[in-house]
Amino acid sequence: MSAYDPILIQRAADRLHTQAAAAAAMSAAVGVLIGYVVAPHLLQALPPSIALKCPEWLVPVAFGVLGWLQGLERGAQLRLQSQSALCQMRIEQNTRPLS
Repeated sequence: MSAYDPILIQRAADRLHTQAAAAAAMSAAVGVLIGYVVAPHLLQALPPSIALKCPEWLVPVAFGVLGWLQGLERGAQLRLQSQSALCQMRIEQNTRPLS
């Protein structure tokens, strides 16, 4: 059994905060890429009267916005996990018996 090491928890919390900071931008970029792949197929599935009025860049932008929103939620979840780990570490520090 390994010994308790608060440095590992701190490093994990720092990594989670770093991932949270980048989550929205990365999800938006992935959304735009998926939008570019899906756009031709999606526009073909629409009736011609609607598809002709819809510019080709609209689908990637819409997917990018959806990706951004999903990334904001993912970032919030990662920050919550980080804060939970730090809180548990602080509880352990405060309840540790004095030697």
